[in-house]
Parts: sequence; C-alpha cells; structure tokens
Amino acid sequence: MSAPRSPYTRAIWYEGMRLDPKINNVISERSEKRHNALRAKMAMGYSGKENPLLEKSIDNRIQDMINLIRKKYISEGTQYRPLDFAVIAQYFTMDVLTDVAFGEPFGYLKNDKDMYDYIKTIRGFMPVLELQTNSPLTNYIMSSRVVKALLAPTAKDLTGMGPVIRIAQEVVRERFGPNKIEREDMLGSFVRHGLTQQEAESESLLQIMAGADSTATAIRSTLLYIISHPRVYNKLQAEIDEAERNGAISNPITNNEAKNLPYLQAVIKEGLRIFPPLTGLMTKLVPPEGDTINGQFIPGGTEIGYNAWGTHHRKETFGEDAILFRPERWLEADPDQLRAMENSNELVFGSGRYKCLGHPVAHIELNKTFLQLLRTFDFQLADPIKPFSTRCNGIHIQQFMWVRVSERVKAK
Repeated sequence: MSAPRSPYTRAIWYEGMRLDPKINNVISERSEKRHNALRAKMAMGYSGKENPLLEKSIDNRIQDMINLIRKKYISEGTQYRPLDFAVIAQYFTMDVLTDVAFGEPFGYLKNDKDMYDYIKTIRGFMPVLELQTNSPLTNYIMSSRVVKALLAPTAKDLTGMGPVIRIAQEVVRERFGPNKIEREDMLGSFVRHGLTQQEAESESLLQIMAGADSTATAIRSTLLYIISHPRVYNKLQAEIDEAERNGAISNPITNNEAKNLPYLQAVIKEGLRIFPPLTGLMTKLVPPEGDTINGQFIPGGTEIGYNAWGTHHRKETFGEDAILFRPERWLEADPDQLRAMENSNELVFGSGRYKCLGHPVAHIELNKTFLQLLRTFDFQLADPIKPFSTRCNGIHIQQFMWVRVSERVKAK
C-alpha cells in the first residue's frame, strides 16, 4: 500500500494531523504530488547529511540528562532519591527536537521542568487529536474558523503550544528576507531545498509534536523491558563492557559504533516491536477498482487501517513466543524469517513513500541513549507491580515510571 507505485492513497484520517487549518504538513497532505514535493524538500535535512551537528547535538542532550540524574537523583545505600524516568525521557526528546528544530534546546533537562507547560498541554490534547483523526465530522468542526478562533493556540499564549508557535515563527523568520541567516542545520536544509516560510513554520511544529512523544515512548518502554528482564539487562551490559575493553566504542558512542553492537540492535528492534510507540490507524484508501487481499475482495474507497499491536505480535512472523520480550529472536532467525520480521518492524515508522522522515533522528537517539545510560548507571524499578502508567491515544501518554538509580560499579 505504501510502495512508490501503489494505487493506494492516504485516507481522510491524515487530515486530522493538520496543525494549521490554512496549510497542510508532510503528514496531513493527501495529494500525492504535493506530498512527494514536500518530502523531497525535507529529506536531506532529516537524513543528517546536511546537518553535520545533528549527532553532536544529541550527544550534548544525553550528557544533560546524565548530569541531571547525577545532580538530583542518585540513590546511595539507604538514601532513596526517586526518579520518574517517564518525565526525564520526555524532557530529553523535547530538548533534542527543539535543538534540532530551533537551534537550541528549550532547557527541559537543565531546568528539570516542563517548560511552558507544553507537556501538560499535549497530554490533554492527545485525546482530542485521536478523535479528530478517527472522526471526520469532529475534524471538520475542529478545523472550522470559528472553533479555531476560540480554541486554537496562538503565538500570544504564554503556556502550552503558544510559546512553541512563537519561537518557531521567530526562528523561521530569521531564515527569510533580505537579511536572512543561513545555517547548516535541519531548518537551513529545508529552506535551501525550497520550503516556504509558512511551510517551514508548520513543519518545525510538526517535528516536535510528532517526534518527541513517540521517541520518548520507545525509550521508556524499551528501558522498562530491559531492567525488568535481568537476563537481557546483564547480557546487554556485558556487550557494552566488552566493547569498551576492546576499544570498539568511544565515549560518547558514535551512531556507527552503536550499529555494530548486535545485541544492542536486537534489544532496540525488540523494544519497538513489543511496544510500538505509534498506534494510529493511518488508514489508506483502496483504489476505485477495488483489491483482493488474502482472497477477500475489498471494494474501492474502503479505508484500511494499521493494527500496530496485531502486526507486531503475530506468531506467524515472530514465532510462538511473540508475546514475550526476547531480543535473541533477531539474532537466531534464518534469513527468510529475519526478512519478514524486518519488513514488519519497518512499519513502526511507516514504510515506502509514507515512511516517517524523522526516523533517522529517532534511531540515533535510541542507539546512543540506552548505551550511555547503561554504561553509566544501574536502574531498578521502584514498584515492579506497577512500573508505570500508560494511556494510548494513538500516541502513548506515560507517567510515573519510578526508578532507583545508582552509579554503576563495573566488575573488575
């Protein structure tokens, strides 16, 4: 359905992702021609090829997270300083994406604070966004000028989306006009490849809304599975320690070095599989002539959605133990099964012409974050019976992942 020449197209579900009623973004745009044009203008910026400081920026934000944990949340002996890792993970992804989008982080980690109450606002907004995407009538009402005038955030708001909109407008404005500033960053790449000022503002906002929560979910959930499975935890730390002894990884680790650690990669893939961070239906329209799928004729115009949990927990694809977190499946599979598993897991970030443009940034974050945290600290769940609170609105809203963190003492 997402192949380059597939006759399937995006259904009305995507219109619910339009943040500005006046203009579509790369997710909400349903016209194949305009969607492809937007992707072409933005692909190089997201890939990192025209943003030489991308990896360094992520390194700096990881170090900010480590510094915050060391300063306020290290437990020693009987002293217990509880850390809500659900919060810290989102502070990290917000700082990464605001740095990438606007040239500097908002300072969530350095202030240990929900800046502008943005995260609080988004938690309240996600059920509305879920309803918009799944109910065309609701989306029509919410997109009307009257409702937007009454409810939509603006650059004048002091909290929530308002400050993000204002900063996006200010930063983007600097890149246009007679005295424009040119930089080798993601926004600079967008502008060089032809995004208009209005498009750049819209896409900068989308970067943060679409990327921060999904990557934070992947970090939280995968770390939860790691620390609640001692066999996996010990095996991953052993791989990290051996790589350090052999000089195979630097500090901070590079993205390329992380790609060469087989068990780390298996853990990341398994984390994305067992708890997919995005569960929106992302429906596609069957072409007018209809289609036959697994022997069943589907009439033209039918909307077909994506079932994340069903897809990634299929025994036919991942084995009889698909419900279990077992990274070894990625190392044991024969070539044919591995290919099927990889193709399925690719759907986590979309595939083909609809693949998420931000997936390279997300993978760099995942490759670096787990390794840097687990080489530095030991983590223990405070309450294994209730490890965290999670609510799914297409994107997961997760809170209260309380952990005990101590400095890691490596065995000699």
